[in-house]
Amino acid sequence: MLFAVFLTTLQSFAQEREITGVVVDDNNMPLPGVNILVKNTTNGTVTDFNGEFSISVSEENPVLVFSSLGFQKREISAGDRSSLNVTMATDMESLNEVVVTALGIEREKKALGYAVQEVQGEELMEGNQPNVVSGLQGKVSGVTIANSGGAPGSSAVILIRGGSSITGNNQPLIVVDGVPIDNSTSSSLEVASPNRASDINPEDIESISVLKGPAAAALYGIQAAEGAVIITTKKGKAGRSTISYSGSLSFDEVLGTPNVQDMFGQGRELVTEEGLSYDSDSEFSWGERLSSGIQTYNHIEDFYNTAITQNHNVSYSGGSEKSQIYLSIGDLSQEGVIEGTNYDKTSFKINSTSQFNDNLTVGASANYIVTDISSTKQGNASGSSFSSLLSYPINVDISDYLNDDGSQKMIYQDQMFDNPYWSIQNSPNTNKVNRLIGILSINYNFLEGFNLSYKLGTDYYDEFSKRITGDGSLIENREDGYISQTERNHRRTTSNLILSYEKDLSEDFDISALVGNTVEDLEINSVYATGRGFLAPGIYSIGNVLQENQSISEVITRKRTVGVFGELKLSWKDALFLTATGRNDWSSTLPEDKRSFFYPSIGASAVITDLFKDAGNDITSENGLTFLKLRSTWAKVGKDAPIGALESSLGTNINGLASSAYTYNGVNVGNPNLEPEFTDSYEVGLDSRFFQNRLGLDLSLYYSESDNQILRDIRVPPSAGTFYATLNGGAIINKGIEAMLSVRPLSRESEFQWDMNFNFGLNQSHVEDLPGQLNEVYLSDSWTFNSTAAGAAILDGSLFGLRGNRPVTNENGQVVVNSNGLPSLEAAVFDNVNRIPDWTLGISNSMSYKNLNLSFLLDFVQGQEVYNATESALAYYGLGANTVDRGETIVIEGVDVDGNPNTTEVLKDQSYYQNYYSRNAENFIEDASFVRLRYVTLSYNLPESFLESLSILSAQLNITGRNLFTITDYSGVDPEVNTFGAGIAGAGSMGIDNLGTPNTKGVDIGLRFKF
Repeated sequence: MLFAVFLTTLQSFAQEREITGVVVDDNNMPLPGVNILVKNTTNGTVTDFNGEFSISVSEENPVLVFSSLGFQKREISAGDRSSLNVTMATDMESLNEVVVTALGIEREKKALGYAVQEVQGEELMEGNQPNVVSGLQGKVSGVTIANSGGAPGSSAVILIRGGSSITGNNQPLIVVDGVPIDNSTSSSLEVASPNRASDINPEDIESISVLKGPAAAALYGIQAAEGAVIITTKKGKAGRSTISYSGSLSFDEVLGTPNVQDMFGQGRELVTEEGLSYDSDSEFSWGERLSSGIQTYNHIEDFYNTAITQNHNVSYSGGSEKSQIYLSIGDLSQEGVIEGTNYDKTSFKINSTSQFNDNLTVGASANYIVTDISSTKQGNASGSSFSSLLSYPINVDISDYLNDDGSQKMIYQDQMFDNPYWSIQNSPNTNKVNRLIGILSINYNFLEGFNLSYKLGTDYYDEFSKRITGDGSLIENREDGYISQTERNHRRTTSNLILSYEKDLSEDFDISALVGNTVEDLEINSVYATGRGFLAPGIYSIGNVLQENQSISEVITRKRTVGVFGELKLSWKDALFLTATGRNDWSSTLPEDKRSFFYPSIGASAVITDLFKDAGNDITSENGLTFLKLRSTWAKVGKDAPIGALESSLGTNINGLASSAYTYNGVNVGNPNLEPEFTDSYEVGLDSRFFQNRLGLDLSLYYSESDNQILRDIRVPPSAGTFYATLNGGAIINKGIEAMLSVRPLSRESEFQWDMNFNFGLNQSHVEDLPGQLNEVYLSDSWTFNSTAAGAAILDGSLFGLRGNRPVTNENGQVVVNSNGLPSLEAAVFDNVNRIPDWTLGISNSMSYKNLNLSFLLDFVQGQEVYNATESALAYYGLGANTVDRGETIVIEGVDVDGNPNTTEVLKDQSYYQNYYSRNAENFIEDASFVRLRYVTLSYNLPESFLESLSILSAQLNITGRNLFTITDYSGVDPEVNTFGAGIAGAGSMGIDNLGTPNTKGVDIGLRFKF
């Protein structure tokens, strides 16, 4: 008996064998802690720090099951093999269950009562956009992004669920690794300026969470009334050290140029008793019809070149179980489509984390960025390239701009504008920024369930901007040169202290709570200097200007915000959640007795499928419902006043846009009785998934009302006793629908993979109320060519409306025509114009087969209007294609002063186009709905068998096409336009096309590898 047992034991040992191997992720990085189990047994093991494992098996053909949080489970039949190399794919459905929320806190997505959408770093990079904000276009529901043109380094505006402020900031808070950073934009009235979030290198980003609306960002307080964009950067990973490289070479050209007439040359019309004649001594194109054979030029089209961009990034990642480090260097060198313009950015980043014991973790990171921009003037600015191009008729050779003595050649007597090619060589505009973002974090676990975390962050940069008009200029009062420069030091320091607690009260009930304190100091020191007349030609320095011709001023602004906050979350059976938050802020920009204000939020979510399952009634199935969650939230958030809004002051201002750069005495009107403005928001939604997560729908409905608006420096009726005022008043209502539909047609086991995402957003930003008798609030910075229109918030209309010139009408709405056959024009509001989309839909597709990957994004933007001031300028100068009907007559529909139908004919001549047609804003308001193929990217992963011999872990070749086609009825170059950029707050300048550099289309060729 004993002998038989002994033989059986020997036999079993003889049948056992060892299987070893290594488990890696998609990037060929070792995966520690992977669970490995022999199927249908309790025999198992886990991978070690290097992803290696060893397991004894006795089965003839064992099946090993590999599982790890965040990765797709794999079952592998080992057969008679003794070694296995296993790659585990990322499980996107699983990863999305945990998202980064306010203050960098990770939360289970099912516990949230509000909408949060996450974009992974790989998705962000698919369109190869150097600006982080632009990379989010079409990828997040309810988010509107408007680029300001194709000039290198130009800004992008981001709006989440419309806007809530008439004159204040409507963009969300940008947070990097738990610390808010600056995303301001300098004025783009003269030159294109970047939004400061573009300083962040997209290659350093791990993921972005978009917190939509006040509820999601309640813990951030006044800074996040418009939501928050939470950026998590890459960190070092334990295990094998790796070095990664990514590089691309890009070729860009403008999307197009305006259509211009090629029939009439230089001159202006002279109407006398003898008839019509022409004077060729003019900058206009209202001259005689050109004879055949005369050389003509398309100056606008010829002005733009093909631009080349190089982008190189190198990073290192490595570490042990206790300490990890990430290092990166990025260099972007972007040429502009205009000769002499460029945008260079170099960034250095280090991110380290060290665990000193089981309870204490310390992290430190630093990001140093240097940007250098060279640009040309734009828009209405004196010396604007586009304005100058319009002043050169088609029969004048614009490239012949120098006399024999080197001076600038005039095309007519008393010319007072510069040749754009001369300006490129002699009137440089530069901007240089040195920026440091530093973060220190400490995380300490103590007792049971308690955690204390502290973050100290600083965002510091110095900016030096210089704008030059060279000596030899033809611009009035700038013949001897002109300089305008700004030196700015910006420092923002943030301190966050959070104490949190988590405990399981029972088998069914859990509780988590946190309390915290935030202190933020902001200081901006700006020195402005201007000078006229350079002593020594060609030396563009303020020191090269006589002291009596200089003007220097300094402005120091400071702000401090202190906040305390708390959050309490209760959960039942990990399926029913209730969360309440409260925050109190004290702001130095408000009156002392009104600096303190409190705002709460409360939200709930219920995982319906889990609740039914707990009740013994499982409503899920493999071919039906997989997951269903309902959520709702109410939140209130406050917003303080701009710096300096309490005090009134007299000052000397400089109008740098005018040719004479005149000074004038200005009044900064403050209000010592300002109160904070508040936004109440309501949101309900659902998160549902079907067919084992192959179909998902996330739906949100929201409503918010922002009242007691802080209106800064607005124009008021003279009856108020002043022209400007700063006051509280007005209400904005935003309501809308957001939907994200994800579709995976094929199972994960298929060799061919296809993922589709549909991001839909519908929003209305309605001006419900304005103070007093105001029916509009407009922003003077958004005035267009010839002051024909400007962006405005319109009472009972859109926050993003328009005011401008239009014909006078009678009480019946009929146009009143004068005896000369033309109506008079008056300044009025357009209450039916909305310059942001009614709805947007972004459709992204990602397909892969073996080593080939294809992704593309199709963007639908519908229901927006654009004011085409560029076309107005073309008509004024006589270059517009529609001015070829000059000499014909027209009868304008309307009535005379007695109410009779108008029958008076009007000649379409220079006077008609310059004094009526080009100044009538109604002629240039267009539907700018469009469909655009944002990008198409094709990539190929080189085979591992080939890379092994080169000691390379992974390598990829890719090619991307950007803005490949656009379908639109808009007559201008690009329906997606925002000439004045993100520097204009409130109603902004979205949907205003005013003599800016057109957006670009291009091709990128890229290479990535890791070893």
